[in-house]
Amino acid sequence: MTVTAPSAETGTVSTPTVTAMLRRARFWAALALVLALGVAATLLVGSGSGEGRALGPANAAPGGAKALVEVLGRQGVDVTVTTTLGDTLDRLEAGDGTLLVDDASGFLVGDQWRRLATATSNLVLLSPGSAALDSVAPGVSTAAPVEDGTAAPACTSPALGQASRVDVAGVAYAVDAPGAVRCLPSDDGYGLVELDDGGTKVSVLGATGALTNGAIATDDDAAFALALLGGSSELTWYLPSAGDLPEGQGTLATLTPPWVTPSLAVLLLAGVAAMVWRGRRLGALVVERLPVTVKASETTEGRARLYERSGQRRHALDQLRIGTFGRLARTTGLSSTASVDEVVARVAALTSADPRGLRYVLVDADPADDRELVSLSDSLLDLEREVRRAVAPS
Repeated sequence: MTVTAPSAETGTVSTPTVTAMLRRARFWAALALVLALGVAATLLVGSGSGEGRALGPANAAPGGAKALVEVLGRQGVDVTVTTTLGDTLDRLEAGDGTLLVDDASGFLVGDQWRRLATATSNLVLLSPGSAALDSVAPGVSTAAPVEDGTAAPACTSPALGQASRVDVAGVAYAVDAPGAVRCLPSDDGYGLVELDDGGTKVSVLGATGALTNGAIATDDDAAFALALLGGSSELTWYLPSAGDLPEGQGTLATLTPPWVTPSLAVLLLAGVAAMVWRGRRLGALVVERLPVTVKASETTEGRARLYERSGQRRHALDQLRIGTFGRLARTTGLSSTASVDEVVARVAALTSADPRGLRYVLVDADPADDRELVSLSDSLLDLEREVRRAVAPS
């Protein structure tokens, strides 16, 4: 069996060029760019100033409230954004003004809500949860979400004196509190509820859609927002954070920064895209018919030449011994799992040969050169012939 070198037409091997390497790496470059953009975007979403969050005072997206802050500023209202309870209370001590609280993550507890209510005379709550309602707006409870729509004020609140149609998208509240002012009615409840105990006026605003950038310029939403939040020259916009949680409280969801979930989503999508790309790159399996059939004798001869080239005479002789052991075991009636000692003992009994000489030929002999290898191979053949004669019927 002759081994020939590949011709120049079929065996050409070339070094990849820089262009080819860049072409193969373009997928990973695009993936890295997408991940970088995703991380940058999610970091913006997690900004503590409200940039990127729904109704965030620094969010310029349709769901943000940056336009409202600018409108208030043009009307002479100084808007200050705080992110901790301590900073908020310090700000309120410096001057009496309106306090707007957007606790979308539910960080504050009852005592903290009550401290806020006593620190200001005008408290506005954006879509508050049960903790806030139980603490500072008893008798008001969440009824149902409101997808869209507008409503007439239908109440005598000063905040709606100049408004005729207001966006009520957000949350509707049910009211069971004597003296409460119910405004912006919908099928499920009210979009604005006002309670005044003589010391602090609490406005529960569920119709938060009117404050967003996408709606502030439509209907009478701007007039409504100015009347609700522009009654004082100072507005404190409080966005509670995880640092406000009392010691020992908080869940994994509340303690996790807002940018973690979208970051994990981006990484998951990138991983799925990579698996799909890598899984499809080789295409479907194709069955190819071999051009030739290699005979067993050629394979044996090729392996023999490899043994010869590497000088592995002992290994070549062991391959012959393995075949001889199998044939001797079958010829003498032993099982295929018979040990070396069992085969040697059976063959010695049949041929009256010295067991030590048989073991030397079958196991221990180590040929020093090719001539001794051929001699030992012949000895194995002679031993097989002698065993066959011994077991043959006379």
